Amino acid sequence: MFASSICTAPDPRLNVLLGEFGKLERIYTIMAQARRKFSILEAGSPRYVLARKKAIGKSIYLGVAVSYTDEGKFDWACSSYDGSEFSIHEDTFFTSTTVTRVDQLKQLFDTIIRTVGDYASSHYFRIQAVCVGCDEKTASVVADHPDLKDPIREMCTRFWFDLDATPCIYKLRGLSLNEEAASAARKVYDWFTPQFPGSIPRIAVDPETNEVLVDMDAHCHMVDLKHFEETTDKPTWDKLLELSEECKRRKLKILFFNSTPQGGGVALMRHATIRLMRLLGVDCRWFVAKPNPDVFVITKRKFHNVFQGVTADEQYRLLKEDKDLWIEWCEQNFDNYWGEGKGVIDTADVIIMDDPQVSAIIPRIRKLNPAARIIYRSHIEIRSDLASVEGSMQHALWDFLWSGFISKTDLFISHPVAGFIPPRVPHAKVALMPAATDELDGLNKKMSAADLEYYRRVFNRCAEDQGSPGISADRPYVIQIARFDPAKGIPDVIQSYRIFREQLTAKGLESDQHPQLVICGHGSIDDPDGTVIYDQVMEMLAQSEYLPYAKDICVTRLPASDQLLCAILRSSFCALQLSHREGFEIKVTESLAKYKPVIAFRSGGIPLQIEDGKTGILIERGNTQGVADALTRLYTDNDYYQEFVNELRTKEQDSKRQQFFTPFQSVNWLYLATELAYKGNDAAIVKAQPQAEDIEGTYMGNGQTRNWNAKYVRQFWQGTA
Repeated sequence: MFASSICTAPDPRLNVLLGEFGKLERIYTIMAQARRKFSILEAGSPRYVLARKKAIGKSIYLGVAVSYTDEGKFDWACSSYDGSEFSIHEDTFFTSTTVTRVDQLKQLFDTIIRTVGDYASSHYFRIQAVCVGCDEKTASVVADHPDLKDPIREMCTRFWFDLDATPCIYKLRGLSLNEEAASAARKVYDWFTPQFPGSIPRIAVDPETNEVLVDMDAHCHMVDLKHFEETTDKPTWDKLLELSEECKRRKLKILFFNSTPQGGGVALMRHATIRLMRLLGVDCRWFVAKPNPDVFVITKRKFHNVFQGVTADEQYRLLKEDKDLWIEWCEQNFDNYWGEGKGVIDTADVIIMDDPQVSAIIPRIRKLNPAARIIYRSHIEIRSDLASVEGSMQHALWDFLWSGFISKTDLFISHPVAGFIPPRVPHAKVALMPAATDELDGLNKKMSAADLEYYRRVFNRCAEDQGSPGISADRPYVIQIARFDPAKGIPDVIQSYRIFREQLTAKGLESDQHPQLVICGHGSIDDPDGTVIYDQVMEMLAQSEYLPYAKDICVTRLPASDQLLCAILRSSFCALQLSHREGFEIKVTESLAKYKPVIAFRSGGIPLQIEDGKTGILIERGNTQGVADALTRLYTDNDYYQEFVNELRTKEQDSKRQQFFTPFQSVNWLYLATELAYKGNDAAIVKAQPQAEDIEGTYMGNGQTRNWNAKYVRQFWQGTA
């Protein structure tokens, strides 16, 4: 029966079914050949409306692949990746063959940015980063036409400024554009820290030399030279170009050394400096030590805190075993990463040592490369009054560091405060330089209202995770951004806020009309005090006198996200900086650049940053009543508040702030490099070089001795010294 059933003629109904399957197969084939597009939700659609009620947009990472043909046609694909799923968009863009290739690319990139922007906005996605790449054919076209690199880089900067997405450039490989785009999306996802919105690229360090590979070794491209030029006055810009050309002509090699690639003002400045130097074509590199927590306890609590005078506890006096461990650590880093045959120290022309953390390598530098010029850059407030008292912890510490190490440098750079120059350092060997920030990086770039709201919600997620209140959308707030450090005066911030709230209540303002207080900041791997101070602050808020206001005080330790700090500061009512000890506070500069009046203690270099009564209000250290009075007047007298804002927006103030930004700072460094370096000068000058500690001033690259007389570096290149 089974055999006979097989030989039976087919049922006519089966032919009908097979015919339908054939049609479906042809339909699926056509669909597979059709270009896939990102779905764009209408503003009134239910999903769109529901999406707007979400707390934070979903983070996505994009890969963009472009293929160019000679007929004025571009095939491009974009892959959206959230860590688990891909969405693909494919398209062909036709341009006019009568325009240049550069204009064709610009038209294409306008389309790409508009498409991905609409896609992200309609789905309530947040584009964290974009990897832009091209295939072999397109890469060869670009290689043959170097002018095409500019529009590609320009598109990257537009992702940064228009969509707040960190852009990267990478050469892609794949069997199709879809595969290349997906590969790019995975790559950029791996480069970042996806678990936190608004994250910055993972810090890349060369395992062979511990060189910090800034911006993922230049794969991240956020800004061009033209953006720096637009934010810099012409005399400064012209000088920057002049000095960079001299450095390139003489093939000077400039190195920076410090202890950590992330966290704190020094690392922020170095990232920005290397980024600009790379765009200028200057050979400038930055190296850090391999972290050792035991050493960081010494360098933070027994170096940094002792120098600033924030502790008088004898347990923090530097002991012999501390010295031995620190020296051993420095020398191990020198031998393992930077020493002979490593192509680092032995080929350098100018070396800048940032702070004392790795200064024990200075004698080793002198021995390996006697012709290298060494600059010691002091970033912290060194209590010279305490360091002058024999028997004090500060005196013993400075005597140890100066006599054995720092005295062997050619130049001592200090913040522009006389009290910061420690004893035994001859003023003839001292030049002054303020700290700087960068107008174009994530800490300072301009943001849209949507960006500000997004980061407010991100902040509130962090605050909730730490059991802290969030920032209300409809109340103003006062902010202090700083590391949780004993010198930052955080208890005074809370005390001032309590008095301020009491004054507002006395004036008849309801509590829901009172501003909140935000205290936040990043951490640093070489700072073991952060958790200790944070816990002390939380204990303080639990005390009965502060408990009524604790629900309006947001205390949060934030992960590494420059844009998050930028947005929270931009949305604030005014800023506080109640540091008891301070070198030169970059956050003051950043607040003023965002037109936020700053109330600060007269500490360290802060009075040099604030014009009292014009751009901010200076209060004597520890006077919390004075801070509260200033807050109350700013908050209750709108005309008074607006006077500060209007002054901060003037061209005069903008010009004064130039010296605190990356291009101006880079002029200082390039000037010092070209003046100090021997390369390009008579070889006999090097042979006649005296020991650095044997002369009062600095033996210059031309063989002359200069007396810096503790003047600003800028005075020398501006011709006003």
